[in-house]
Amino acid sequence: MSDIASMAASSTQMSQQNVREQAQIAVMKQSQDMAQQGAVQLLEGVTETAVATTGANPSEQVGTTIDVRA
Repeated sequence: MSDIASMAASSTQMSQQNVREQAQIAVMKQSQDMAQQGAVQLLEGVTETAVATTGANPSEQVGTTIDVRA
């Protein structure tokens, strides 16, 4: 009788472990998705800023190049 009880307990424990692993995987996937969305937003922000500032004011380029030939 104790063999049946130990097998049932072992089966229950394995099932619970499987549920925990599945939950951990789901949380990890959500975390990865959120990180990916954040990275995309950062890249879009940098791109928009670069496009907005490129060629906006020609005087910003004055003094950026040094002629070292003398």
